[in-house]
Amino acid sequence: MKLQIQCDWCGKEFIREKNNIHNRNYCSRMCLGKANAERFRLKRLKTCDNCEKVFEYRGHHKKRNNHFFCSAECGYEFKTKKMYIPCDWCGKPIFKKRSDVARNEHNFCDFGCYIDFINFEKAGADNQIVSGEKLYRRLAEMKIGRNLYEYEEVHHIDGNHKNNNLDNLEVLTSAVHSKIHALQKERDRLGRFVKKE
Repeated sequence: MKLQIQCDWCGKEFIREKNNIHNRNYCSRMCLGKANAERFRLKRLKTCDNCEKVFEYRGHHKKRNNHFFCSAECGYEFKTKKMYIPCDWCGKPIFKKRSDVARNEHNFCDFGCYIDFINFEKAGADNQIVSGEKLYRRLAEMKIGRNLYEYEEVHHIDGNHKNNNLDNLEVLTSAVHSKIHALQKERDRLGRFVKKE
């Protein structure tokens, strides 16, 4: 007994014996070949482990490979295990190993940023150094909008050297600065400075 069925590839209707009907039926060997080619192509589709792009794998080691990559660049980038992160001081993006990022609490683009971070964030000294210059001089330059001259000094108005608020900083000449501090010191009856313990 013959039945009319539809080709699973091209959709064309054709007649076939009832005992010769399978799960997939094709009207010709050409349709069978195209269906097999497409099925094998779909089996070769892999997802890139680095960029997650779907691509057709044409190699011969899919059974032994644990990772698949769409390009040599993706393979290198994945195997070196690097990533972009911002510098903790200046915010500049840096390309660094993931293991180094996980190992360190902070990440810096160069040694200068590291020194600035340590001096500004960690140190509690009165005269913190930033890029080879005292912090309060740097802040005073930001306040007045120019670099300080060699004869200019920064005076802390409230006398607290740890208070580097811009309102507490005043730019003076070294002579005027010395006079202000001289007036604040105690003197004995002979006019000599009293040394404090």
